[in-house]
Amino acid sequence: MPHLDTISRWITATTDRTLDQHATDPIPAAAHLPEAAATLRHLRTELLLVVDRLRTLLINDDDLNGSTNTVASPVETIRELAREYRYTRNWIDTLIGDEARAAYAEANPGRSVRRRYVNPGDTVLVVLPHTDSCRRQNLAGHATHIKVGTSDARLRPPGSVNPLWLSHADAGIYRDPAEDRLYILQAAADEAVPGH
Repeated sequence: MPHLDTISRWITATTDRTLDQHATDPIPAAAHLPEAAATLRHLRTELLLVVDRLRTLLINDDDLNGSTNTVASPVETIRELAREYRYTRNWIDTLIGDEARAAYAEANPGRSVRRRYVNPGDTVLVVLPHTDSCRRQNLAGHATHIKVGTSDARLRPPGSVNPLWLSHADAGIYRDPAEDRLYILQAAADEAVPGH
């Protein structure tokens, strides 16, 4: 589906940084851009599907043979999705317009990163992103081993006996929309991974 990469291209054109480069920037607004983009991508896909179903229903005259709810139900779903879309789009606009993010991007070239595809059950070394949650827990920027789950990741913070669970976004795990696979980011060969 060609529309899956539209948001990535839009953010890259707007900020001169890819979503992968944003993910490695030590600014919360940049670190949250991949998650926001994934949410917007999901909402756009859902909107396209519901609008297409409504269009098909009207083309086939199914609205004339059923109850008024036949049209009202998809229209209400579209309204709810559009509301979520507007919220997420405003969130992205805020992240893009963040002064600290823009100042950092202007002063520092985007890091060269490569994707490493992972699967649930894998234990991998990641540098935790600078999301608000990671910063609150003093985890941001630290290299640590995590165990990848289907929607979250487990790690054991230094000095702790209890594991800590982080969402994929907070654990530095991203989903490639084109291949529908999980990946982590690693510094390109010419750049060292922090902590090593």
